[in-house]
Amino acid sequence: MEEIKIRNAAIDDIEHIMEIEHESFCETVYEDRSVFLDRILTFPDGFLVLEVDGQVCGYISSEIWDYLEEIKEDMFNLNHSISKLHVATGSELYISSIGLLKKHRGKGYGKLLFSELSRRTTEKYSISSIILIVSVQWTAAKNIYEKNAFEEAGRIHRFFDDETHSDAIVMRKYL
Repeated sequence: MEEIKIRNAAIDDIEHIMEIEHESFCETVYEDRSVFLDRILTFPDGFLVLEVDGQVCGYISSEIWDYLEEIKEDMFNLNHSISKLHVATGSELYISSIGLLKKHRGKGYGKLLFSELSRRTTEKYSISSIILIVSVQWTAAKNIYEKNAFEEAGRIHRFFDDETHSDAIVMRKYL
């Protein structure tokens, strides 16, 4: 039986986080080490890692934003600095990134990370909605979000610097 533990990320986890990031996304989409370190230091409550048998195999990072009805595309830019948008008194949780090592996918760990982050942040902060982006190419992820009551709130044309310059779907869930 696997031992599963979810905890706040620490600076010492950065090598594992970057390994997961590089395995989860293509080179033109994954984010920089400095961005993840900034997220850990700025909002430790919003950056969790998942360990299986003592090995870090997944992460989820987030920010708290002031709720805006109108989607501002530049807020979602990859590699943006959390300190520019994060407001602890805001009401919207932005899921900035989530990743799992391939050998641990399909076991419900992503849902577990998501649920735990949602539980922890809504208990401690005044969160009334959650927002995220997903590529139109990532149909499995989009389906998971839709099954969890996320709805499309907008699209960002040619957002991802991948082979097809795919659109980003902005998805939001009200709590």
